Amino acid sequence: MITAQYKNDLGEYKRFSAYHLFVARGIRAYLYPAVFFLFGAALLAAGIASGNKVLFFGAAVLFAFSLALPAIMLALQNAKIEKSVRANRNFLHTHQYFSFSEEGIALTIKVQEKQEEYNIPYANVVRIFERPDVFYIYIGGTQALIVPKSGLEGGTADDLAEMFRVLGKRFREKKNLRGKVVPQE
Repeated sequence: MITAQYKNDLGEYKRFSAYHLFVARGIRAYLYPAVFFLFGAALLAAGIASGNKVLFFGAAVLFAFSLALPAIMLALQNAKIEKSVRANRNFLHTHQYFSFSEEGIALTIKVQEKQEEYNIPYANVVRIFERPDVFYIYIGGTQALIVPKSGLEGGTADDLAEMFRVLGKRFREKKNLRGKVVPQE
């Protein structure tokens, strides 16, 4: 049995949220910037065809906005996260303890003196993304457990990846990380 623990951390939560926004969601994060870019291209083409300088300016504004939109989305998301963490005084006092077996994940969440336990079979795991230093285990569309590789006990990240392979394509494994040692904190 492999175990791990994670203490809520604002920086790590922001890293996860950025990963979710730009990678895990796939192409959806880039649809609006692409639409603005295409409208900019259409305005540019219309400006070239008509010689209208106002259309060139409109195209430049749309191109600039399409390039800035991902940064704007990230800044808004980080502001929302910080506000949420300030409102939840228990966020930084929450610890999660994981036990991984062949059947699933036993999760214990401790917030000061309170404790809750959950059993999550691998069949209920939506997706797992492997990163160089963590696993993001999605238990819902936007809810994920953050499992740092540096806190694994009773096995290595390679051993845990072996357990996760039962998920098939739902486990997004980084095979180039196999055999690499994760520095301990």
